[in-house]
Amino acid sequence: MTSDPAHGVRSSSVTCHYKRAGAAAPIEVLERFRVLAGKRSAGRVLDVGAFRIPDLLEHRHVCYLALVAAAPEVRDAHPDLPMDVVDADLTALPFPDHSFDVVVSRFCLCSTSDPQRAGHEFSRVLRPVGQLVFLEHTRAPGVVGQAQDQAQEILRGARRCRINIEVLAVLQRAGFVVRRADWYWPPTYVRAPLVQGVATHPEPQYERELSWLRNPIRNTGEPLWPGR
Repeated sequence: MTSDPAHGVRSSSVTCHYKRAGAAAPIEVLERFRVLAGKRSAGRVLDVGAFRIPDLLEHRHVCYLALVAAAPEVRDAHPDLPMDVVDADLTALPFPDHSFDVVVSRFCLCSTSDPQRAGHEFSRVLRPVGQLVFLEHTRAPGVVGQAQDQAQEILRGARRCRINIEVLAVLQRAGFVVRRADWYWPPTYVRAPLVQGVATHPEPQYERELSWLRNPIRNTGEPLWPGR
């Protein structure tokens, strides 16, 4: 952890294998995500995992920006933005419920101690009509995903980043509806495909169905579809 002299707070960072030298995410993917996030960023924004100074450019129209787990060069950039750098564990964000209009997340779920809890925290701090804009590496379907599972088992304990997090499933279990998901299949040495997209809270009429999906195990004899 390091201190941010501008705000007098301490900030942590997350370490993903896509941020290592020699294994950077393709620049075209990063630029597409920057454009996507720029179109969605407005109002109060929580940005998690910013690791390039251009990442801050997408927030030029926001009224408030909170940076969590940003890279040191981003924390030290001090752009002309209404910005706070906040030290926070992704599984226990220090913000009230429904604090943000937009949450932007980059390569974070793989590095937190509890990806599912982090997903629930994103959901908690996001307004009911807010949007989560995400870019993550994820477990692939089929034999590629099985290979990721085997590689993760070999690497268990060797590094914090996990290469087989099922990002879309994590978000759905956290209560999000994934509105858009774009996949990118990188060179084999990276071992994990990328997925970027937009997720929101569900419309009220779907809350019961999503609650069942988040808690599918029921007592013996209880109908699988309540009310039917």
